[in-house]
Amino acid sequence: MPMRCLVVDDEPLARERLRALLDEADEDVEVVAEAEGGKEAVSLIHDREPSVVFLDVQMPVLGGFDVVDLLPEPGQRPHIVFVTAYDEYAIQAFEARALDYLTKPVRLERLNKTLGRVQDALANDDAREQENLDDLRDSRQDQALKRLTVHVGHRLRVVPLEEVRWIEADEGFVFAHTEGGRYRTDFTLEELESRLPPTRFVRVHRSTIVNLDAAYELVPEPAGTATLRLQDGTEVKVARRRTDDVRSAIGG
Repeated sequence: MPMRCLVVDDEPLARERLRALLDEADEDVEVVAEAEGGKEAVSLIHDREPSVVFLDVQMPVLGGFDVVDLLPEPGQRPHIVFVTAYDEYAIQAFEARALDYLTKPVRLERLNKTLGRVQDALANDDAREQENLDDLRDSRQDQALKRLTVHVGHRLRVVPLEEVRWIEADEGFVFAHTEGGRYRTDFTLEELESRLPPTRFVRVHRSTIVNLDAAYELVPEPAGTATLRLQDGTEVKVARRRTDDVRSAIGG
């Protein structure tokens, strides 16, 4: 599978040059999008789910480090490679936990080394995710939830799992959606993923779990993503890397 890249730079010629170098690179690379500013970059990172972002440091309004501040922690975001004409930001890039730091003009030989590092990091990500999935499967047998407790004003309400249509993480809280409304829980999304019945509840996105009994249809989208439409008309985004698993779960 090609390495999915997002190129972010406010200078069109800089984006064009980097894209041309990526076309010549040794690794199998796909530039899924370009952005000319930080705000657009944040939106594209969410929508296109690149594997790596080549991010200019100095841009108007929202610079490269500002973009990183708006993203989740490493492990929940794409790998970041800063690209700049100056070398004085190297320490700051290291503190931002970037994978690499390229100075302009970027040379193909140096870019190939960076892409090799990205490929190694992606392989480690896949191995770590599989290990986490194995741990989740093992823990579910002993910790399975039979009901969900949610907050309704100052009260706690017990909700049967069959009434929960989908669950989302939003602004630091986790909410369960039922026919009666949207209710806050005290669980993290990771805890719920590990303790809900895996044949019924499926993680479809970094911020969403869906009850497959509430699903109506899976609609493919460009770039390998999809939309899961629920029976009540709700549309939930399915991450590109989870689309095949969701399709299998629905079919199964």
